[in-house]
Amino acid sequence: MNVNLRYTLVAIVMLLCVGATYAQTPISDAEPSRTRLVPYATAESAAKRSMAKQRYMQPIVEWTEVDGVLRGEFTYPFSWVERRIYLRIERVHCPYEIFVNGKRAGGSSNGFVAAEFDITKISREDKNRVELRLLPTSDVAHIESFEHAAPHPEVYIISQPRVRVRDVDWRATKGVGGVVNVDFSVVMHNATLGEKSSCLYYELYLNDTIRLAAGHRDVVLGMYGVDTMRFGATLRDSMLWSSVSPTLLSLRLKNRIAGRDVEFFDLAVALRELRYANGAFAINGDVVNVEWYDVAPTITTDELRALCDAGHRAIRFTAGGVSDEMLTLCDEMGILVALTAPINSSRAGSSRQRGGNPSNDPSWRDEYVARTEQMIHTSKRHASVVAYFLADDSANGICLYESYIAAKRIAGNRPVFYMDGGREWNSDDNR
Repeated sequence: MNVNLRYTLVAIVMLLCVGATYAQTPISDAEPSRTRLVPYATAESAAKRSMAKQRYMQPIVEWTEVDGVLRGEFTYPFSWVERRIYLRIERVHCPYEIFVNGKRAGGSSNGFVAAEFDITKISREDKNRVELRLLPTSDVAHIESFEHAAPHPEVYIISQPRVRVRDVDWRATKGVGGVVNVDFSVVMHNATLGEKSSCLYYELYLNDTIRLAAGHRDVVLGMYGVDTMRFGATLRDSMLWSSVSPTLLSLRLKNRIAGRDVEFFDLAVALRELRYANGAFAINGDVVNVEWYDVAPTITTDELRALCDAGHRAIRFTAGGVSDEMLTLCDEMGILVALTAPINSSRAGSSRQRGGNPSNDPSWRDEYVARTEQMIHTSKRHASVVAYFLADDSANGICLYESYIAAKRIAGNRPVFYMDGGREWNSDDNR
């Protein structure tokens, strides 16, 4: 049979078997997702890790509501003229669109994870108007059958150089004799039409006083080029993170272009080796008994501390969005965390036939996959996150199959589960 004809017949069969098609808002036209990464103008300011206003970051703290639209503003200083400007938005909890100076900057149907938008071309020197339009949830209500926190938008305007640190990640591997090999990767992005070079300086500290590693890497990027700079460190296993000893190190980065220091970072680093096999977690080589205690993402930090004091050291956040601050607290307290994508389609029932559950409707596939990928990318630097769940109570079908495949490509050594899928292949506990 002709290959194209075969694919056509498969597509027809799938459309006949799956559930109804629902109208949807655009998934997202944001920048690629990343865990929160804030640049600073000096090493001293970076060390404070403050989210208050500073030279390269402005939070929009005052909003007024006019006809259902939230309006705020930020100031574009002259020092940003040769830099790129990004708008980062968190905790919207519903679909939204962002406008800057009356021009659309972007939008997303998933307000439960952070998103960033390049607003360089639509920003101008001095005052800039920002409008956040919260959209009706009716288009995504079919997959959001879970408790929603009220929208509490947090918007930050971030200024980065045209050759910038795009993302940072790391991985630890235990060797023999108590030695740990750590691999760091820093994604660099050139947002110009010409070839550019950068020199990235790095230092790794314990307790802000003991320097464990240091060096620099040079990179040359072509037009709109992206490349990853890698460097390593060799440590003792006593510096690894675990529930018993949640050790945090400090990774300090400096981006230098043409002899000028253009951005600094100081990142809390929790290193641990994670393995999952035969239904068991091993952290730093030691098998850990993990019994998930389910909590809603709307839990407060005080409530989380109380659960920890009561002996619950493995928390599964149910479907929804978990803030970066909450995950940072889990890092600091040594709590093991499983995150669940903001998907729960239980109101649609369990049928896979037409008119049934959206999980088996290909028109929802991109939405499911995007929500899963965004959840992983915005949390990957948190050592406390040791597992991901695809959804809650959402039957099973093509959308969750594709979500599982996408998650396995980027989740690294973290397992991916789906407990409500009838013990099918798209869950690591069934493999």
